[in-house]
Amino acid sequence: MGRKRTIDRDALMGAVESVARREGVSGLSIDAVAREVGISKSSVVYDCGSKAALLAAFTRHQLCQYRARFDEALQAHAGRPNAWLRAMIDMARDAPTDDDVAITMLISASMGEHAECRDLMRASLAEDAQRVAADAEDRARMLQVLLAVHGLFFLECFGLHRFDEITRQELLDGLVDTLDTDKGASAASSAPSDT
Repeated sequence: MGRKRTIDRDALMGAVESVARREGVSGLSIDAVAREVGISKSSVVYDCGSKAALLAAFTRHQLCQYRARFDEALQAHAGRPNAWLRAMIDMARDAPTDDDVAITMLISASMGEHAECRDLMRASLAEDAQRVAADAEDRARMLQVLLAVHGLFFLECFGLHRFDEITRQELLDGLVDTLDTDKGASAASSAPSDT
């Protein structure tokens, strides 16, 4: 009995991205991805099952890569109030690259067609909101900062508006100023109650 050939996940995810860039999301197929990575279509089907599952795997892969970078940024703020939100602002300091825009567009198209991709993104964004709210003294105000960070990201990644670098940094500095006014959840829990 022959040994099952395992698919290099990074190569497979890179092929999804390459095909989608070249052919657009409508041209993305299991056949095209298999050809791009140099394996049989049946290998991709065996590993992923369907185009929807392949796109969900791609979305999951991208979220894992983002979270790995995010965790590094989060470590820099360990022990500080609102560390999660501080890390998000740090991640927003660099303008999205053309690659970031292409990946966002692919994931966005996937979300429109496939519920699993949409659910993965919902869970990720819900985690951000839950962590920010849990870390904050003034939940509403810190959620407004979260909304601004996500708004900046989505404006730029969907190609709707690009801020020049000076303006981008000034906007983020203003968010940090707002963030610095919040002492974090520990301050909220230690405040005397009005009962």
